Amino acid sequence: MKKVFAIAFLIVACFCGNTKVSAQSILDENPNEGLYKQDGTGYYRPMQYPSIREADVMWRKRIWRTIDFRQKMNQVFYYPTETHYNWTRFIDILVEAWKKDEIKVYPFNAKKDELENEIQYDAWERLYADDSYWDADINDSVREVRWQDFERLNIMEDWYFDKQRCQLMVRILAIGPVKKQGEDRYTQMFWVSYNDTTRELLAKSKFFNRGNAGAPLNYDQIFMLRMFDSYIYKEENPYDRTIISYAQGRDALMESERIKQEIIDFEQNLWEY
Repeated sequence: MKKVFAIAFLIVACFCGNTKVSAQSILDENPNEGLYKQDGTGYYRPMQYPSIREADVMWRKRIWRTIDFRQKMNQVFYYPTETHYNWTRFIDILVEAWKKDEIKVYPFNAKKDELENEIQYDAWERLYADDSYWDADINDSVREVRWQDFERLNIMEDWYFDKQRCQLMVRILAIGPVKKQGEDRYTQMFWVSYNDTTRELLAKSKFFNRGNAGAPLNYDQIFMLRMFDSYIYKEENPYDRTIISYAQGRDALMESERIKQEIIDFEQNLWEY
């Protein structure tokens, strides 16, 4: 009889102890502000590029285009101005990776758009920092960059026709943040090589999906799926000149549309009989 009471006492004690631990763990858990706890550590692989051979490229054209963050479709590149939840501003993603030497960055040369002479962040910051402020910890003035002034993004890309796939395709080569430096005056500051390392970084960086917040996209998908609005400001030419060097205002816009339509017409004309 005594054994029965002892066993019953142990069972009750264990049950009460487990209940207390469970209750304590529930009380210690941080409240969830949404339907579920978002996992910001998931790894997303970049969308795979199709293989390409020089012999398969029967036509190619290099163009440069601009994404203006002020346009409604492109505002998710600029916001949020401060990181919250799992969302980070696009320029901040690039800069943090640059500081850690995780991406390849090259100085911008207005005379020729080529990726030459890789530059480190510290060297670039000493040349292009904007504001100075007093840092009491080091008892000295410090210069910083106003990243909020970066309102555009230039893209260097190659359009080509792959005769093996019978398809017109595009490959992004580099992206270049552009800074506002006065009334209607913008300057590109550097080029970021759009190589596999950069794509892996952007694949891990979430892009706010306006249509479905429960299915977030990443920046690599945005570039690959062309989910942005842009205009062409230059095409490959022997004079290495931009559109605004020979056309202004409405004429420049019409020239940009002409280049865009020329690319579309090339593919369409291949299938005419």
